[in-house]
Amino acid sequence: MRFKYNIFFVIVFLLPICLGILGVTFPKAIDEVRIFSTQITLPIFKTQATVIRWFRDQGQHLLEWAHLSQENDQLKRKVQELENELNSVSMLKKENERLTALLDLKSRNTGPSIPALVVGRDPSNWSNFIVIDKGKKDKIYVNTVLVHPEGLVGKVISAGKNSARAILLTDSQSRVSALDERTRDVGLVEGEGSAMLKMTFLDYNSQIQVGDLIVSAGLGGVYPKGIPIGRVTMVSEEKNRLMLYAYVKPFVSFSKLEEVLCVNK
Repeated sequence: MRFKYNIFFVIVFLLPICLGILGVTFPKAIDEVRIFSTQITLPIFKTQATVIRWFRDQGQHLLEWAHLSQENDQLKRKVQELENELNSVSMLKKENERLTALLDLKSRNTGPSIPALVVGRDPSNWSNFIVIDKGKKDKIYVNTVLVHPEGLVGKVISAGKNSARAILLTDSQSRVSALDERTRDVGLVEGEGSAMLKMTFLDYNSQIQVGDLIVSAGLGGVYPKGIPIGRVTMVSEEKNRLMLYAYVKPFVSFSKLEEVLCVNK
């Protein structure tokens, strides 16, 4: 143990003194030693400096990546907010256009009328019945006619105090007397439970043709005359060859109804 202590003493205290004396006595020799030692340690110092720079650069890159990642998340949130705002504006614009058209239709209607929102559909017959948010307290009764800026919708078949249920033209139980605006031929437009309507009881010598405008005829005491229904897409003979029938594409997109105008005669 004492021997190790002596070696430590020599290295720590005596070696610097000896080197100092040699430096004064043999300066050139010391310079040579310093140059030699520098050449030996230079690669180590270069490697050390390279490692330090690498870790420093990596740390900087990590900080920059974290900052960019945070900035990217903020930009994504901002883009999402702007998209939501744009969608809201678009929806409000479309709603405003629909309501404006409905008010214009109301102003052109000479009889009593009131706008209503479609608030539900019949689960058992989704595409052919609707529920509106107006009822008897709003003077909505059975056979109140529903119209849309695009054309005829249907009629109320039952009414409560605050809501009413209506049948659409597309239902197989729906019947509307109709008129070809060009030829003045009268027939009966029936629903078939699909997107198309069928106009029956047309005279065999009728000049009805594809593209003709079909409107309500005003017969039967329910539907007013002159409300647009749709356009003829096909004309053919009945099986008995005594009459003609035509398929009519309605103007109203029944599956997209959101508002209607309720008209009482």
